[in-house]
Amino acid sequence: MKLSLFDEEDFAQLSPVFRGRRGRFLAKIVMCILALNKINKVYAKTCHLLNNSFTTAWLKDLNVRYIVENREVLNRFQEGAFITVSNHPFGFIDGIIVIDLLTSVRPDFKFMVNSVLMNLRPIEGNMIGVKPTTTRSGSSVENTTGLKETLRHLKEGHVMGFFPAGAVSNYNEHKFRVTDREWQLTVIRMIQMAGVPVIPIHISGSNSWFFNLLGRINWQLRSLRLPYEILNKHKSIIKVTIGEPIALDKQNQYKKTEDLASFLRATTYSLIK
Repeated sequence: MKLSLFDEEDFAQLSPVFRGRRGRFLAKIVMCILALNKINKVYAKTCHLLNNSFTTAWLKDLNVRYIVENREVLNRFQEGAFITVSNHPFGFIDGIIVIDLLTSVRPDFKFMVNSVLMNLRPIEGNMIGVKPTTTRSGSSVENTTGLKETLRHLKEGHVMGFFPAGAVSNYNEHKFRVTDREWQLTVIRMIQMAGVPVIPIHISGSNSWFFNLLGRINWQLRSLRLPYEILNKHKSIIKVTIGEPIALDKQNQYKKTEDLASFLRATTYSLIK
């Protein structure tokens, strides 16, 4: 079993610069600078666990707690397909929290994630990886295999979760706050095709001011900061608010994909109290 999330071999696959004796040495330096070595130490303690035993232990090791408001909504859905949509304030911890929460009610829950996160072997059974197209503003889903697997999972009566933004929240200069970008229409079209109830989930908090400052300079620099943003959530208490299910007839009132995207996003953010 691999005891690290990212190691020298992973870097060697990314670029020839990290291959050979000097390349491996360079990879070790980069891992240290990006705090990946610290992330690997946390992972090594918990990688022998599976599913939500792993997510619970991971959060405990990071000393991150979350409190849930309106948890009883999930208890109404002990069986049958439904979808969750969430804002994406952190870029990693929020995904771990959603998987930990949903699998405690529905072990068949799966989350659509960037294919890089499939390195999380203990919970790979709770994820469907897609390879995003990276742009300056973030990422867009582009993986027909992942999309087909998602729809099949729902058709079989299971549960699926999305971060429809497809990228971590960032500072919005027009709204003067940290928020998701507009939600991806690819994800919203899948929701329209699935035809199942949608449960909005709002996750409180945001990454550090420095992370968001880097995002104003260069989104790639911001991405390099993400491992630190995992570690600096130490001793955090994160509020998770579950909204009322949005039935199919309500969804169908929004014929245009763009309108449904705006509605689901606004509904999720309306859970802030």
